[in-house]
Amino acid sequence: MNRSKLLAALALASGFVVQSAQAEDLTLEFVVWNYSLETIQDNVKQFEQANPGIKVKVTDYAWPDYHDSLVLRIRGNTPTDVIYGGQDWLPAWGAAGFIAPLDSVAPKGTIEELSKDIAGFALTDVTYDGKVYGLPYYSDTISFIYNKKILDDAGIAVPTTWEEVTAAAEKLKAGGMDKPIIYEYNQELPNFYDAFVAQSYGRGADLFDAELNPLFADPSNGAYKQLQWIADAYSKGLVQSDNHESTIITAMNTGKHAFTIVYTYVLAALNDAATQPLAGQFALAPMPGETHATLGFAKSYVVTAKAAADPVRAEAAWKFVNFMAGKPYTVAKRWAVEKGLGFGQLPLFEDKDVIAAWSKWADVGALGKQASIAKAGTYTEYSSVWSAYFRPLLAQAMVGEAPVDQVMKDGAQRWTELKEQFANR
Repeated sequence: MNRSKLLAALALASGFVVQSAQAEDLTLEFVVWNYSLETIQDNVKQFEQANPGIKVKVTDYAWPDYHDSLVLRIRGNTPTDVIYGGQDWLPAWGAAGFIAPLDSVAPKGTIEELSKDIAGFALTDVTYDGKVYGLPYYSDTISFIYNKKILDDAGIAVPTTWEEVTAAAEKLKAGGMDKPIIYEYNQELPNFYDAFVAQSYGRGADLFDAELNPLFADPSNGAYKQLQWIADAYSKGLVQSDNHESTIITAMNTGKHAFTIVYTYVLAALNDAATQPLAGQFALAPMPGETHATLGFAKSYVVTAKAAADPVRAEAAWKFVNFMAGKPYTVAKRWAVEKGLGFGQLPLFEDKDVIAAWSKWADVGALGKQASIAKAGTYTEYSSVWSAYFRPLLAQAMVGEAPVDQVMKDGAQRWTELKEQFANR
């Protein structure tokens, strides 16, 4: 073979090698809900640049459809490697074998080390049966938010108890404000129940005992008292219902409402000077009640059991999760700085860029203190099923369509039934 033919053959062979290597690039299937897809895609692009040979395909579903779509996807054996997980779904997914503990894909000791930096409520939310199944993508608390100017102009101190909230709202109503409280009232949303739990925690309530027996049907329980308080506030004409937090942002910026209870990240949107006319007037206060505790929760990056069972995919999946949620927490910091999203990684509360960004819309010290006393919710294999049953009952009690006592009794009975059913499976 002459030199030119040899070179051509080598070039052709080299081309085959390059094409073969490219053909063997691994593609991870990443499934998310459709919040800020442009940021997700950019984070993915940065990961791919840092990890040649690994591609990531993003599939998104609308938030209300996410859980059912994800479960159908896994049951239908649609390739799925890394997913967004929710604290309320994790126990059922773990029990069903859909997802894998992270220590099955991460280097030995890594999860234990990362766990030291995670807030207590967030670590609880990513743990099932003693194993850590996820690292936080987004962790937050539910906050009691008020308009500082409205209260100052009316000579009203920031309420510290729910009874003081009532008194403040009644004074504002007497002064001409039709509905001083605006409330996210949507029984289809899981956070409708979560907001109620957060308020109950402010009163120091436990909704379940250590054996997962329901406590909230007792009239002396703080959750029972809080539902009665909400029902009373509605009956007095103090509350306006709103279907979604996004429209609560607009409504609060009309100056027609003084109080709301929403995810903490909503405060960033309320105080966005570029889009909101009353930006700067809003602040969070400790959740009213005896303890001022609130609900904290964590959404997380989770690896599917199928991905974990394949050593090559497991290694790639871990690299991706670690890039998104591991040290030095670059992606979590980006979400915090650019979008105002909360985080489960406690060192970020001391990050100068986070402090600078968050100080524009909140008291960072107050945020950190709230995170330190926030409590995780109670989540089991059956809690999502129960929540779907209980939320419509809550909604009826709030607006006076059903008695509080009966709603709480019915909710406790259904919980006990589900608990027994799952114990006998």
